Amino acid sequence: MKKDFYSNLTLLTCLASLLSVHFSCIEPLDFWQETQEGQLIIYGLFTDIDDNHIVNISTSAPLAFRPKGVSNAAVYLLTEGEGKAPYFSKGNGVYELQGVKSTEGKSYALEVVLEGVTYRSKFQEMPKVVGKDSLSYQVAYEPFRSSLDEHVFKVFAKSEIPETKDQLFLRWIVEEGHYWQLLWIPPGTPPPPPCFIFDVMDPTRVNLFDGTVTSSRQTERLLAIRKFDNAFLFPYFVTVKQLSINREAFEYWQQINIVINNKGSLFDIPPAPVFGNITNTENPNELVLGFFEVAKSSVSRFFVTSEISPIYLQPICEFIPGKPTNQYPAECLSCEGRAAGRDWTSTIPDWWVYD
Repeated sequence: MKKDFYSNLTLLTCLASLLSVHFSCIEPLDFWQETQEGQLIIYGLFTDIDDNHIVNISTSAPLAFRPKGVSNAAVYLLTEGEGKAPYFSKGNGVYELQGVKSTEGKSYALEVVLEGVTYRSKFQEMPKVVGKDSLSYQVAYEPFRSSLDEHVFKVFAKSEIPETKDQLFLRWIVEEGHYWQLLWIPPGTPPPPPCFIFDVMDPTRVNLFDGTVTSSRQTERLLAIRKFDNAFLFPYFVTVKQLSINREAFEYWQQINIVINNKGSLFDIPPAPVFGNITNTENPNELVLGFFEVAKSSVSRFFVTSEISPIYLQPICEFIPGKPTNQYPAECLSCEGRAAGRDWTSTIPDWWVYD
């Protein structure tokens, strides 16, 4: 399986956004212009979901290059007043923790030991409540990320916000998963293994809710948008994770959102590196990018089929007698070729159920 967390990790904060029920990944938020080469970037999310929790560690690279994964660190989850649990390296700066999840009333921190230097986040208590989402989608024709009009797929959420005396801050992550069928050359050869490809949908959109500025117990919002392509040829799943986070994490993502949406006018806040809650224990003046979040989470999911597509989706991996294999696109020959840096597996996820 390809690296499990965040296919195209490029963040200023290695913002890999956070775990889906089966996978974890995050897309590039290209703030490399604002960082210095070699700055340490640490990002992790720890929730109450039964899942493999991921930490990404990298260093910023020169202009126009992605961060470089750091795979020689020792990484631990710290539970206040208790012991620590090790993360295991999966290579390329990805570290995974299995069989552990956050528990109400307990506080957690992240510890990273790299070349004899210890980096540690602040302890955070898992929030007590989280809302519930009702999801819907819409097919539209409108400008996407170019000047051209395109058919797009939009994901919406109507969220019920719980009553609580505690301050409530929410963040949403939208992840997509699609099936992909590789080239099969009959007869005499067995069908190729299936490909399940995972990615973050609309990765530069930051969805936040501040419960301290409203008394409303309900909110509706557009969570993500993407154009139609051949990912919709087969069943296409959307997973929405609502995260209940603390104020510090909320303010961190607010700053990330400012950087992402900065348009460069004279009155905008200048883009700059966003520093999080992880420090060098011996040298607090070292600038470390990234954040370690502890969140309570709720997960909602739905799927659609090619029937909703407003455009014709051309199969590109159909066998043509006499056509040499090397003349087919790479995405027809291997799951890795199709994934192109995204997460993938040949094992069907346990939630991949549709009529």
